[in-house]
Amino acid sequence: MGSRTAVDAREIARGSGVPIRDLRADARALGRAEFEERHGRAFLLLSAADLSTPRPTITEVRLDGDPVTVRAESTASLSLVVYALRRNGRSAGHLITLGRAPENDVVVPDVSISRFHAFVKQDANGGWLVQDAGSTNGTTVNGNSVPRQGHGPAAELTPGDDVRLGQVELTFLDGEGLVSFALRLER
Repeated sequence: MGSRTAVDAREIARGSGVPIRDLRADARALGRAEFEERHGRAFLLLSAADLSTPRPTITEVRLDGDPVTVRAESTASLSLVVYALRRNGRSAGHLITLGRAPENDVVVPDVSISRFHAFVKQDANGGWLVQDAGSTNGTTVNGNSVPRQGHGPAAELTPGDDVRLGQVELTFLDGEGLVSFALRLER
């Protein structure tokens, strides 16, 4: 019973994300179309501390009177979590919703992310667009603010783009990019 509770806590801490290690076997064994059918065509990759523990911090220690002596330590281990950008039936409408609340298609459990933070959709040409949903802490792509719905055009996403939801930094990848990245991690 205790181990089941621990698993549930880890799943809740990740939201709808899965560790990239869970996708490696399929990345190796499946063709691109089959991988995308099973897992999705677009993803947000989170490189962060294990989400079940506090965020990583860097501690700087200076000895009194010695501004040159600096020691920095990372206080958390790195983990890679993948969020598939696809509808899962939790939200209404044709958009893929992102936010902290469990009603979203993509759930990222971070206090800096609004309950309903942003949404993603595919355009007619198969490209991906992101729009802020009026979040408290905003959405950016490659450092540029994404307008709220009704206040400007959605931002285009291309593989490798940096996407920031609140204080959470993610990387946008298509299926091919995610498979390639997952396989490189095995080397």
